[in-house]
Amino acid sequence: MKSKIFEGKNRDSIIQAAQDYFHHDQKYLDVHILEEKKGLFGFGAYISAEVTLSIDPIEEGKKYLHDLIQSLHLTGDVAVEKNDKVITFNLSSDSNGYLIGKNGKTLHSLQVLTQQLVNRYSENPCKVIVDVDYYKKKQVQRLEYLARKVAKEVIKTKIPAKLDSMNAYQRRIVHQTLSSWDHVQTTSEGEEPNRYLIVKYKSHKSTS
Repeated sequence: MKSKIFEGKNRDSIIQAAQDYFHHDQKYLDVHILEEKKGLFGFGAYISAEVTLSIDPIEEGKKYLHDLIQSLHLTGDVAVEKNDKVITFNLSSDSNGYLIGKNGKTLHSLQVLTQQLVNRYSENPCKVIVDVDYYKKKQVQRLEYLARKVAKEVIKTKIPAKLDSMNAYQRRIVHQTLSSWDHVQTTSEGEEPNRYLIVKYKSHKSTS
């Protein structure tokens, strides 16, 4: 939850400033007075307070996605997993393909919007992943398997292999999977949206 220190002449001025800053009503604000001086006849009055926006960013993200499912007239649920600084929202519905969209474009948009929402209420920036029935997780596993399989063949034959066109996210997974392999290298070629990867054999010459 986000917090900020405000200064003013009285409690009302603090609350007004906090409402303007956080864009939320007083009922969502916790005010902790740090210092207060009454002044004389109202002159010289001073107050400082730490104001916390009492909204759970994870619950807010979950509510946003749940409301979205309902607004699309779908039946579904949202599960949340938190690992270090990564928050994963996994959606399941009676129309998962609709939520994923062509080539995962709808799912990508949902992730961008949810990440912006969650970080609006988070004290520290965090990574947000939105998935649908573990579509992304399964996709990563498939791409990692493909990358290793092709790399082994390239090492065996020393013949470059061209993969089908992939988006930037998919290419990055293949790059990362093979980045630690000693005898292969990956390069991206072509123009979007038909950009693809080439897996090449890489020899290591001994140096004296």
